[in-house]
Amino acid sequence: MRQDEDVLASTGWHEGRDVESEALSAVFRAVALVEPAPDAASWMLFPAAKQALRSFHGLRSRPVGPGRDVAPTGWVIDPVLVRHAGPPLSRLAETTGSLLFPLGRTDADAILAVDEEGRLFSIDHGGQWHLGDTVREGLAALAEGRAPTRIAARRWAWTFSSPSGEPLVDVIRTALVAVYVLHLRQVFSARHLRLTVTPLRGIAPVALDRAVPLPGGSLEESAVPLAATMEALIKTEGVTTRGAELKVEVPAPRNATAPQSSVSCAVRTGHLANTPATVELCLTAGAGASVGRLRTAVLACSKDLARQTSALPAA
Repeated sequence: MRQDEDVLASTGWHEGRDVESEALSAVFRAVALVEPAPDAASWMLFPAAKQALRSFHGLRSRPVGPGRDVAPTGWVIDPVLVRHAGPPLSRLAETTGSLLFPLGRTDADAILAVDEEGRLFSIDHGGQWHLGDTVREGLAALAEGRAPTRIAARRWAWTFSSPSGEPLVDVIRTALVAVYVLHLRQVFSARHLRLTVTPLRGIAPVALDRAVPLPGGSLEESAVPLAATMEALIKTEGVTTRGAELKVEVPAPRNATAPQSSVSCAVRTGHLANTPATVELCLTAGAGASVGRLRTAVLACSKDLARQTSALPAA
């Protein structure tokens, strides 16, 4: 018997449990008891939600023991108890890019919900949490006191000195490394870079903000022509780079999904008056990229970029 099966067996759950009539009755009551709101979407019972309710509806767990990582939490599966959870679940759905359906609540009054991929989430006063890649895994994690994953934006940053003494060229080369890493890890394939020039070390209004398409061919051979293109833009716009922050961003393409579109890399220099040749590489990922395959890919990107920058001169 799997460990999570053993934990859930104490609640009355077993492999193959199916309480379809009770589960669907609870869904109808939950929907009927919610007064329609002008901007609120009605609950959609997608297959993963229906399966979860048929398997777990009506079960209740009480916390036992000290917990593996955190204090264990009791829970009850009944969508009627969280029928008014539309607004917070809608916000979480926008973050993850996946529909959610309310399942029940914890003893601490956290909302439990399942998404279209069958993952279990919770929302409480402390934030939004990913409990497990399956409902069974998530419920067992609550009962055992396993630490959940917070759904939150993340940021990584690395600094180094300009290796060539040509800050714009080094910024572009670093941005192209980020383009390669994001493509390699299947986060997205960038189509362009975005150049911004901001006077007064980045605190004045932006003087130049322009998208520059990536040329075809090898990324290694793209740095020099991209630098020439960007230098020409700066000259044409009559923008001074003296005492200004130069930043080149690697944004997601326009057709990227909600979680993917929150991921980007930015490389900047000139933002520090005492060390103007310092280059900073930053990887950012929105809350939606903190779960599932995208989370794994972004973490792999952070490790790849850390290795790349560790070989460069320290700032």
